[in-house]
Amino acid sequence: MTKLYYDLHTHTVWSDGELGPASLIAHAARAGVRVLALTDHDTMAGIDEAAAAAQAAGIRFVPGVELSVTWQGLTVHIVGLALDAGDARLCRALEALREARLRRGRAMVSALAAAGLGDAGAVLERDGIVSRVHIADWLVAQGHARDRTGAFKRFLTRGGVGYVAGEWASLGEAVAWIHGAGGCAVLAHPTRYRLSGGRLQQLVRAFVEAGGAALEVVTAGLDVGEIGRLARLAQRHGLCASAGSDFHKALPWRLLPGGLPGLPPNCTPVWHSWPEALPQEIG
Repeated sequence: MTKLYYDLHTHTVWSDGELGPASLIAHAARAGVRVLALTDHDTMAGIDEAAAAAQAAGIRFVPGVELSVTWQGLTVHIVGLALDAGDARLCRALEALREARLRRGRAMVSALAAAGLGDAGAVLERDGIVSRVHIADWLVAQGHARDRTGAFKRFLTRGGVGYVAGEWASLGEAVAWIHGAGGCAVLAHPTRYRLSGGRLQQLVRAFVEAGGAALEVVTAGLDVGEIGRLARLAQRHGLCASAGSDFHKALPWRLLPGGLPGLPPNCTPVWHSWPEALPQEIG
């Protein structure tokens, strides 16, 4: 099987991943990745460490972020690639998103305590962002759920005692922040929103109208048919194609960095105009 040189969607402990930035880069290097983007949720705190580790490992590093946005009542994710991590407007926006996450975290902690499940306040003290994943892991550690999936289903999705809606940016705001920082916007893992074909078309059209540049055509868990459908969707709307493992940790359904099939030949890769772009695949 060929390996993709590029992995443009990964996470570390600064959001909801399980590896530090340097460890992520080491994993990527062992997997043969040549170009890697770190795209933690709503933070770029791991960028400097990852960039230094990538330089030492001979990997080209792409600064990125994954932004949570609200579109028609649905939370979707937009990946920003090739960003200026010091852009003042983007930094202010990320700070606001982290504060919104912290407010939601406090509300979830209060709700769980009121339901008699104990005090999860220690979760709020972590260095990275606070997400439902961290609350779910606390529930598992306290014996309230068998695993993360069970914790979400029972406590943290709509109707659960610990559910609190997120306060996210609009689609237009997120894309504007990315553009303002010199980057390109990618609609992440389109199939995971479980939209009908018609509604997915609406989302993609809204993304294009906002100035979006690419669709994540290849990601973990997709079969050949799904990749082909996303490739045609990208082509139909004039979007480039991106590829990323959405790596958090090594699991059967969440591949090591770079453990992805290549982009279909009818796609225009999002990296096609980047300086010193590499060939797509290793034979």
